[in-house]
Amino acid sequence: MALTKVTSGVLADDAVGVAGLSATGTASASTFLRGDNAWASAAAGFEKFTVVTSTDATFDLQSGTTKLIIEVQASGGYAGNNDGSNYVGGSGGGGSYAKKLLSPMVDTDKLNITIGAVAAIAASGTTTSVASASGTAFTTITCDGGNGGVSGSGSYAAGGVGGALPTTGDFNVAGGNGTKGNGSTTRVQGGAWMARGSYMTTDSAGLMSVGYGGGGGAGYQGSAAGAAGSPAVVIVWEYK
Repeated sequence: MALTKVTSGVLADDAVGVAGLSATGTASASTFLRGDNAWASAAAGFEKFTVVTSTDATFDLQSGTTKLIIEVQASGGYAGNNDGSNYVGGSGGGGSYAKKLLSPMVDTDKLNITIGAVAAIAASGTTTSVASASGTAFTTITCDGGNGGVSGSGSYAAGGVGGALPTTGDFNVAGGNGTKGNGSTTRVQGGAWMARGSYMTTDSAGLMSVGYGGGGGAGYQGSAAGAAGSPAVVIVWEYK
C-alpha cells in the first residue's frame, strides 16, 4: 500500500507522552528537557562552597551536585632562625596553588582531601591534595608546600624555595621564594596565591603571612625567631 505524505497537521493534545520521548535522565516536576534530549535539573547553578582546613578522607558532596570547582593551596615553609648575632635566617617559601573544574560529578561521589601540615622550624610545608575517594575517578590535584628558610649560622642564610608549579590544575601557580637574610628590614616571606607577606620593621620575631600558604618571615636581628608558614586550605565549590 502506498504511503501518504503528510505535509502539515496538528498533533492532538497528549498524543506524545513522556515515555515516547526516549530522553535520558529522569522526568520530574523539577527537571526540564534540554535540546540534547536529556532531562536536567531546573535548579542548576551554584549550590555551596566549603572551606576545608583539616584532612577529610571521605568528604561528601551536596545532594544534586553535578560539577565541582576545587581550589588547593599548600602551606608555606617555616623561616630559619637567627644565630644569636646579626646573621639572619632566610624567610620561608610560599606554597603552590591549583584550581580545577571537575565535571560531570555525581552527588554520591566522595573526595579524599589531604591538608598538608604547617612545617616545623626551618622545614618545608607538606603536600596538599584532593583525590577521588569513591565514585567518579579524576586525576589527583596536588600542590607542594613551600620550602623552609635556612637558619643563620655565621652568615646570612638563604630563603626557602616556593612550592613547584603544579601540573594537575586548570590554573596553576607556583609558590614565591623567600628572601635571603640580610640584616635589614627588606626581607619578605615567599608569597602565595592566597597569602599576603609582611615586611619586618622592628627588632622582633618573624611574622606569619596573612591568609593561606605564605612562607614564614625571618626574625629581624640577634636571637629573634623565625615564624611558621601560614596553613594549607582546600575550597570545594559545588554546582548543580
